[in-house]
Amino acid sequence: MGWRDVPSVPTSLTLHPAVLQRIRPGMRVLDVGCGEAGAGEEVRSAGADYVGLDLNLPSLKRAVARFSVAQGDCLALPFADGAFDVVILRAVLTVLPEDARRLACMAEALRVSRGQSQGQGRGIVAVQDFMMTPELPLYEARYQRGAAMGLPSGAFPVEEGGRVLYVARHATEAELRELVRGAGGEVLSFTVHPSPTRSGNIINGVTLLAHMEQDLARPGT
Repeated sequence: MGWRDVPSVPTSLTLHPAVLQRIRPGMRVLDVGCGEAGAGEEVRSAGADYVGLDLNLPSLKRAVARFSVAQGDCLALPFADGAFDVVILRAVLTVLPEDARRLACMAEALRVSRGQSQGQGRGIVAVQDFMMTPELPLYEARYQRGAAMGLPSGAFPVEEGGRVLYVARHATEAELRELVRGAGGEVLSFTVHPSPTRSGNIINGVTLLAHMEQDLARPGT
Protein backbone atom coordinates (compact mmCIF):
# COMPACT_ATOMS: atom_id res chain seq x y z
CA MET A 1 0.00 0.00 0.00
CA GLY A 2 1.26 3.46 -0.82
CA TRP A 3 0.69 5.45 2.36
CA ARG A 4 1.96 8.60 0.65
CA ASP A 5 -0.94 8.78 -1.76
CA VAL A 6 -4.10 7.39 -0.12
CA PRO A 7 -6.79 10.08 0.48
CA SER A 8 -6.52 9.81 4.27
CA VAL A 9 -4.94 7.77 7.04
CA PRO A 10 -7.39 5.82 9.26
CA THR A 11 -7.07 6.58 12.97
CA SER A 12 -9.00 4.85 15.74
CA LEU A 13 -6.80 5.48 18.79
CA THR A 14 -7.05 8.59 20.96
CA LEU A 15 -4.22 9.56 23.30
CA HIS A 16 -4.24 7.40 26.42
CA PRO A 17 -4.18 9.18 29.81
CA ALA A 18 -0.82 7.57 30.57
CA VAL A 19 0.63 9.42 27.59
CA LEU A 20 -1.01 12.75 28.37
CA GLN A 21 0.30 12.60 31.95
CA ARG A 22 3.86 12.62 30.61
CA ILE A 23 3.40 15.82 28.62
CA ARG A 24 4.39 19.03 30.45
CA PRO A 25 4.43 22.72 29.52
CA GLY A 26 7.46 23.64 27.45
CA MET A 27 8.09 20.13 26.16
CA ARG A 28 8.50 19.29 22.48
CA VAL A 29 6.29 16.42 21.32
CA LEU A 30 6.64 14.49 18.07
CA ASP A 31 3.58 12.59 16.81
CA VAL A 32 4.79 9.96 14.34
CA GLY A 33 2.09 8.80 11.95
CA CYS A 34 0.06 11.86 12.86
CA GLY A 35 -2.41 11.75 9.97
CA GLU A 36 -4.37 15.00 10.19
CA ALA A 37 -2.75 15.84 13.56
CA GLY A 38 -5.74 14.75 15.59
CA ALA A 39 -3.65 14.69 18.76
CA GLY A 40 -2.40 18.23 18.23
CA GLU A 41 -5.02 20.03 20.29
CA GLU A 42 -4.52 17.81 23.34
CA VAL A 43 -0.77 18.29 23.21
CA ARG A 44 -1.13 22.03 22.74
CA SER A 45 -3.62 22.23 25.62
CA ALA A 46 -0.98 20.65 27.86
CA GLY A 47 1.32 23.58 27.06
CA ALA A 48 3.70 21.60 24.86
CA ASP A 49 4.95 22.27 21.33
CA TYR A 50 3.49 19.80 18.82
CA VAL A 51 5.15 18.50 15.67
CA GLY A 52 3.43 15.91 13.48
CA LEU A 53 5.06 13.61 10.96
CA ASP A 54 3.44 11.34 8.39
CA LEU A 55 4.04 9.88 4.95
CA ASN A 56 0.57 10.82 3.78
CA LEU A 57 0.63 14.14 1.97
CA PRO A 58 -3.16 14.63 1.65
CA SER A 59 -3.57 14.38 5.43
CA LEU A 60 -0.65 16.71 6.06
CA LYS A 61 -2.10 19.31 3.71
CA ARG A 62 -5.25 19.38 5.85
CA ALA A 63 -3.22 19.64 9.07
CA VAL A 64 -0.61 22.22 8.12
CA ALA A 65 -2.91 25.22 8.61
CA ARG A 66 -3.23 24.38 12.31
CA PHE A 67 -0.01 22.65 13.33
CA SER A 68 3.65 22.21 12.49
CA VAL A 69 3.83 19.05 10.39
CA ALA A 70 6.33 17.41 8.07
CA GLN A 71 6.37 14.56 5.59
CA GLY A 72 8.77 11.82 6.58
CA ASP A 73 9.37 8.15 7.31
CA CYS A 74 9.54 6.71 10.82
CA LEU A 75 12.46 4.54 9.70
CA ALA A 76 14.65 7.62 9.20
CA LEU A 77 13.26 10.51 11.24
CA PRO A 78 14.45 13.87 9.87
CA PHE A 79 15.34 15.27 13.30
CA ALA A 80 18.46 15.57 15.43
CA ASP A 81 19.27 13.33 18.38
CA GLY A 82 17.31 14.38 21.45
CA ALA A 83 15.14 16.87 19.58
CA PHE A 84 11.97 15.88 21.46
CA ASP A 85 10.87 15.12 25.00
CA VAL A 86 8.01 12.83 24.01
CA VAL A 87 7.69 10.78 20.80
CA ILE A 88 4.30 9.21 20.12
CA LEU A 89 3.98 6.06 17.98
CA ARG A 90 0.24 5.58 17.66
CA ALA A 91 -0.82 2.58 15.51
CA VAL A 92 2.52 2.79 13.70
CA LEU A 93 4.10 -0.56 14.56
CA THR A 94 0.97 -2.40 13.43
CA VAL A 95 1.60 -1.35 9.80
CA LEU A 96 5.24 -2.46 9.97
CA PRO A 97 4.98 -6.26 9.86
CA GLU A 98 8.69 -6.93 9.30
CA ASP A 99 10.93 -7.32 12.36
CA ALA A 100 13.72 -5.18 10.91
CA ARG A 101 11.43 -2.24 10.13
CA ARG A 102 9.78 -2.36 13.54
CA LEU A 103 13.19 -2.34 15.21
CA ALA A 104 14.40 0.56 13.05
CA CYS A 105 11.28 2.59 13.87
CA MET A 106 11.69 2.04 17.62
CA ALA A 107 15.40 2.86 17.47
CA GLU A 108 14.68 6.11 15.64
CA ALA A 109 11.99 7.10 18.15
CA LEU A 110 14.39 6.50 21.04
CA ARG A 111 17.15 8.40 19.26
CA VAL A 112 15.16 11.62 18.90
CA SER A 113 13.48 11.36 22.33
CA ARG A 114 16.44 12.17 24.56
CA GLY A 115 15.41 15.78 25.19
CA GLN A 116 15.57 17.14 28.74
CA SER A 117 13.30 20.20 28.66
CA GLN A 118 12.25 21.69 31.97
CA GLY A 119 14.53 19.32 33.87
CA GLN A 120 12.27 16.36 33.12
CA GLY A 121 15.17 13.97 32.45
CA ARG A 122 15.30 11.45 29.62
CA GLY A 123 12.63 11.68 26.97
CA ILE A 124 9.78 9.23 26.56
CA VAL A 125 8.61 7.08 23.67
CA ALA A 126 4.88 6.40 24.00
CA VAL A 127 3.59 3.45 21.97
CA GLN A 128 -0.14 2.91 21.53
CA ASP A 129 -0.96 -0.11 19.42
CA PHE A 130 -2.77 -3.40 19.06
CA MET A 131 -1.95 -6.74 20.67
CA MET A 132 -2.74 -10.24 19.54
CA THR A 133 -6.30 -11.19 20.41
CA PRO A 134 -6.57 -14.90 19.54
CA GLU A 135 -9.51 -15.34 21.93
CA LEU A 136 -11.70 -13.68 19.29
CA PRO A 137 -12.47 -16.20 16.49
CA LEU A 138 -12.34 -13.46 13.84
CA TYR A 139 -8.74 -12.58 14.71
CA GLU A 140 -7.64 -16.15 15.34
CA ALA A 141 -8.73 -16.90 11.76
CA ARG A 142 -6.84 -13.85 10.48
CA TYR A 143 -3.64 -14.89 12.26
CA GLN A 144 -3.97 -18.40 10.84
CA ARG A 145 -4.45 -17.03 7.34
CA GLY A 146 -1.39 -14.83 7.73
CA ALA A 147 0.68 -17.78 8.92
CA ALA A 148 -0.45 -19.81 5.90
CA MET A 149 0.76 -16.95 3.69
CA GLY A 150 4.19 -17.05 5.33
CA LEU A 151 3.69 -13.80 7.26
CA PRO A 152 5.22 -13.24 10.72
CA SER A 153 3.27 -14.36 13.78
CA GLY A 154 0.29 -12.05 14.36
CA ALA A 155 0.37 -10.59 10.84
CA PHE A 156 -2.49 -10.72 8.36
CA PRO A 157 -3.70 -8.90 5.23
CA VAL A 158 -6.28 -6.13 5.71
CA GLU A 159 -8.69 -6.09 2.80
CA GLU A 160 -11.37 -3.73 1.60
CA GLY A 161 -13.46 -4.01 -1.54
CA GLY A 162 -11.70 -7.19 -2.56
CA ARG A 163 -8.19 -5.72 -2.47
CA VAL A 164 -5.42 -5.79 0.11
CA LEU A 165 -4.96 -2.38 1.73
CA TYR A 166 -1.95 -3.31 3.84
CA VAL A 167 -0.54 -6.03 6.09
CA ALA A 168 -1.20 -5.49 9.79
CA ARG A 169 0.62 -7.14 12.64
CA HIS A 170 -0.48 -7.51 16.23
CA ALA A 171 2.13 -8.25 18.89
CA THR A 172 2.48 -10.08 22.17
CA GLU A 173 3.77 -8.40 25.32
CA ALA A 174 7.01 -10.38 25.10
CA GLU A 175 7.57 -9.23 21.51
CA LEU A 176 7.05 -5.57 22.37
CA ARG A 177 9.33 -5.71 25.39
CA GLU A 178 12.04 -7.40 23.33
CA LEU A 179 11.58 -4.81 20.59
CA VAL A 180 12.28 -1.99 23.06
CA ARG A 181 15.32 -3.80 24.48
CA GLY A 182 16.65 -4.56 21.02
CA ALA A 183 16.44 -0.87 20.10
CA GLY A 184 18.44 0.16 23.17
CA GLY A 185 15.56 1.19 25.41
CA GLU A 186 13.87 0.06 28.59
CA VAL A 187 10.15 -0.27 29.32
CA LEU A 188 8.81 2.04 32.02
CA SER A 189 5.19 0.89 31.97
CA PHE A 190 3.02 -1.53 30.04
CA THR A 191 -0.76 -1.23 30.19
CA VAL A 192 -3.18 -3.54 28.39
CA HIS A 193 -6.68 -2.24 27.69
CA PRO A 194 -9.51 -2.57 25.14
CA SER A 195 -8.89 -0.62 21.92
CA PRO A 196 -11.05 0.02 18.85
CA THR A 197 -9.73 -0.90 15.41
CA ARG A 198 -10.36 1.08 12.22
CA SER A 199 -13.25 -1.28 11.42
CA GLY A 200 -14.89 -0.76 14.82
CA ASN A 201 -13.88 -4.05 16.44
CA ILE A 202 -12.69 -3.95 20.05
CA ILE A 203 -9.51 -5.94 20.66
CA ASN A 204 -6.55 -5.97 23.04
CA GLY A 205 -4.65 -2.70 23.01
CA VAL A 206 -1.47 -1.55 24.70
CA THR A 207 0.01 1.67 25.95
CA LEU A 208 3.75 1.25 26.46
CA LEU A 209 6.10 3.92 27.78
CA ALA A 210 9.83 3.54 27.25
CA HIS A 211 13.02 5.56 27.31
CA MET A 212 16.64 5.14 26.28
CA GLU A 213 18.75 3.05 28.63
CA GLN A 214 20.76 5.16 31.05
CA ASP A 215 24.20 4.36 29.66
CA LEU A 216 23.12 5.30 26.13
CA ALA A 217 21.50 8.53 27.30
CA ARG A 218 24.60 10.02 28.91
CA PRO A 219 26.04 13.11 27.23
CA GLY A 220 28.78 12.28 24.76
CA THR A 221 27.76 8.64 24.26
